[in-house]
Amino acid sequence: MSCRILFASLVLFAWTATGRAERPDVTPFLTAHCTSCHGEDAQEGDLRLDTAKLSDASPASLDTWRRVVTALENGEMPPPEETRPSAASIKSTIDLIVDSVSRPAAKITPATRRLNRKEYEHTVCDLLQIDERLADLLPEDGDAQGFDKGADGLSISSVLLEQYLEAANAAFDGTIRRIKPLPAETRHVELMEVKENIDSVAKKKGGTVESEGALIKFTPGWPPARIDPVHPIESGLYRCRVAVWPFQAGERSLSVSLYVGSLFGATTHKFIGVYDVTGTADKPRVIEFTTAMKEGDTIHILPQIWPEHVTWRDKHELRPGIAIAWAETYGPLDQDFPSDAQKRLFGDNDGIRLVEHQSIYMRHRRGVKACRVESDKPEEDVTRILAEFIPRAFRRPVDDATIQPYVDLSLSCLKNGQSFEDAVRTGVTAVLCSPQFLLLERSETVDDYDIASKLSYFLWSTMPDQELLDLAAAGKLHDREVLHAQIDRMIEDPRIERFVSDFTGQWLDLDDIEFTTPDGKLYPEFDFLLQQAMVQETRDFFRHVLKDDLSVSNFIDSDWTFLNERLARHYGVEGVRGNERFRKVQLPADCLRGGVLTQASVLKVTANGTSTSPVTRGVWVLENILGAPSAPPPANVPAVEPDIRGATTIRDQLELHRRDAACASCHRRIDPIGFALEQFDVIGGQRLWYRSLGEGYRLPEKVPYKMGQKLQLAGTMPDGRKFENFVQFQKLLMDKKPQIARAIAAKLLVYSGGRPVTFADRERIEAIVDQAKEQDYGLKSMIKAIVESDLFLSSPTPAT
Repeated sequence: MSCRILFASLVLFAWTATGRAERPDVTPFLTAHCTSCHGEDAQEGDLRLDTAKLSDASPASLDTWRRVVTALENGEMPPPEETRPSAASIKSTIDLIVDSVSRPAAKITPATRRLNRKEYEHTVCDLLQIDERLADLLPEDGDAQGFDKGADGLSISSVLLEQYLEAANAAFDGTIRRIKPLPAETRHVELMEVKENIDSVAKKKGGTVESEGALIKFTPGWPPARIDPVHPIESGLYRCRVAVWPFQAGERSLSVSLYVGSLFGATTHKFIGVYDVTGTADKPRVIEFTTAMKEGDTIHILPQIWPEHVTWRDKHELRPGIAIAWAETYGPLDQDFPSDAQKRLFGDNDGIRLVEHQSIYMRHRRGVKACRVESDKPEEDVTRILAEFIPRAFRRPVDDATIQPYVDLSLSCLKNGQSFEDAVRTGVTAVLCSPQFLLLERSETVDDYDIASKLSYFLWSTMPDQELLDLAAAGKLHDREVLHAQIDRMIEDPRIERFVSDFTGQWLDLDDIEFTTPDGKLYPEFDFLLQQAMVQETRDFFRHVLKDDLSVSNFIDSDWTFLNERLARHYGVEGVRGNERFRKVQLPADCLRGGVLTQASVLKVTANGTSTSPVTRGVWVLENILGAPSAPPPANVPAVEPDIRGATTIRDQLELHRRDAACASCHRRIDPIGFALEQFDVIGGQRLWYRSLGEGYRLPEKVPYKMGQKLQLAGTMPDGRKFENFVQFQKLLMDKKPQIARAIAAKLLVYSGGRPVTFADRERIEAIVDQAKEQDYGLKSMIKAIVESDLFLSSPTPAT
């Protein structure tokens, strides 16, 4: 690349009182420093700049300018070995490009999208006050820029509408309790009385049934101990209790995971929690919880005995186990008949009643006739029910003209001889499949009701609550102070867990935590309890940053995290006991942990279960943390696969790979980041060498792997800065706080707004980041700045 510094032709631009002054041209800068490698004769990294025009607003052109600005900001262009322009000159060029491609406010139009499957379930359940798993009835949503909330990934088809209709019918049925509940009763069982448990334990190596009146399980995970005799004979809310104690545990901490679900099909089981196993045979720990259970559901008890307790146990050491004495359920606790959900939908008056129905398909297996809802004044009640239901479903006041078609549809059912209940069902399910219900932000003018919905679906993934709707009715949601107060309130509400779970699941790829299973020979210490702890740490970490408005720089480095005993031992942090409760832990000064890049959840989802790849992790950091994604690899270049046999190092393989000119420019950005993260293995453990199943040194411990090649962590960043290990790399990243804040703001905008965020939005993202900078880039402050932005509101918010 030419090193001539020709900046005389590049002048700084200024704003006038009425508009922009005459724009300077970026071409001289590109000609002087870029086109020798990115011109007609060479397109290093598939980037050509001699024909690039700032006036071109196409997606391909915007991506080109994004790559140019990223390269300039990161010191990648011109390369460090060339004579570099001054920082002021680079900044003025970046400002010129950003200003030229920025999207005018007039071109920002509302993003109309449908509810995704989780939002549909939350909304319908909140609207009807039911607890039904409706998302399972709908297909997976499409992905747009990494999230399932983008309009581009949420299309609508006739097939999808049929599935929405199926889900709407299931929701309608969930509002009606068709038989009078049985009186609440206790169903108790001693685990030693369950033959399936005895047979299961007897078949397991080392399994035994003790004579102390309890079932002893020595093996972790599935199959669980089953307590079929206590399953409910009808659906409802139940209080469940399980009595356990540790057997031959010594100083170890043992735990159990509890699930509720059908006898088979573990994927549909509802996770209740992880509980520490304490107590003695004389005084066991009694774990108690209340949950909804379906007819025929049972409690599944999974011992969580760490693999090292078994794998690395000395032959003379007693084997730890979990004693399960008894279990019981009490219920159904909800005895309302009719149900509260029915009374909310149909009304609570003498004219609405439940009547036994003769249809065979509605006869309950108990031999009791099921009921259906009937009315003394069906036409009048149909009209009333829909007139009350539709404004709540559409999340705003509606006029009679909007309501009448649904009323007419239901009344036509009555005229055709259908029952009152079926007439209401027709109207309600039609509403739940209508555009006014399924779509968000349907008009070009964003009013206060739109803001209420956008806020609610951003932070709660459901419809606005009454307080938001009341503020919308009063026209107060354009007020900055009111918006901030509502964000504070919503973040403290339990429903914020949906945002914590969904955003971290997609931004950090935690949703893929089960996509790979670590190789059992290379990583015998991995278990399900560790995997649960991985995800919980990251969610608790993110929640704390959010609620306390801490700087987003904590995602890069922090001197604290959230741990339980299982994860603390994995990290080598002492003094944490028990797995049931996660707690904030101040990390030792010499601890390598701190920030999401050192968290086992992120390190696991960026590995393939057998080996780690600097390329995979480097690309992940560029995309998710730095907001500077790399171009896709050339189609004719094979991927680099690490050698788990230990014969060659991944660094040696990548050195050969980079000799291909088509690969060199991108790998100059990717590989250094990935090398730094080689400090951590497939399951997030800290390491000094690779584990090998082939060549290497045998270890004194009883493990199936060998000590392979030593790590080589040193690298050189594209701007020429060097590091020797992960800690030094982490410090280099901390110098990029504005860039990291900008990347996270863009992710939040994609998640919240439903529209693609492109390089044309860079100027507005900068404004959001600058506003959050006043609070050291606090995460909550960033969300408040986003909610005020026209990128979120789709129209400028009036000043207050």
